[in-house]
Amino acid sequence: MKYTKEVLVDLFNELEKELGRRPTKNDWRNSALTPSDMPIRQSFGNWSEFVRSMGLELLKPEISALARKNCIKSRKENVGGNNKGGRYKNKNGYIEVWCPEHPNSKGGGYIMEHRLVMSNYLGRALKKGENIHHINGKRDDNRIENLELWTTQQPSGQRVEDKIEWAKLFLEQYGYEIIGNIYTNPELSEDKNEK
Repeated sequence: MKYTKEVLVDLFNELEKELGRRPTKNDWRNSALTPSDMPIRQSFGNWSEFVRSMGLELLKPEISALARKNCIKSRKENVGGNNKGGRYKNKNGYIEVWCPEHPNSKGGGYIMEHRLVMSNYLGRALKKGENIHHINGKRDDNRIENLELWTTQQPSGQRVEDKIEWAKLFLEQYGYEIIGNIYTNPELSEDKNEK
């Protein structure tokens, strides 16, 4: 049998129906329905190009919540691998602290101490786009009086209306209430437009 591009796509669709989900490269290799992946390499170059040619996004490997929990559990209080034993200074001069239960912790269970200090001070997890700035420039000086909350959020548009809308949403995100128009632009008033 000659495995043309169309035949390979049909086999992929049949395998998908059989499995009830999108097949992976390993599913393809282990199925009696499909040939080896050699025809795919000859026709498409590799598995990724084969999947993209059908207009599909590549599946991204995901670590399960259980796997993450077990990883953290196995490293707890053990020194070795990426676990430095609770608190250490990284190569960039920042202090990292073992705190796997914190929502801002990284995959290995560590969080930058300055982020943890600010999070505790605010009484909430840090939001996406929020950074912590060291006022005196010393990356290991994590006293709250040396830390400032910064944000990297910026409006995507350049039109005045877009920036005003972004500013309103930004203020509301931080607990400010917007009541009416704070500022009225006389150039845009209806009286001027009538003249």
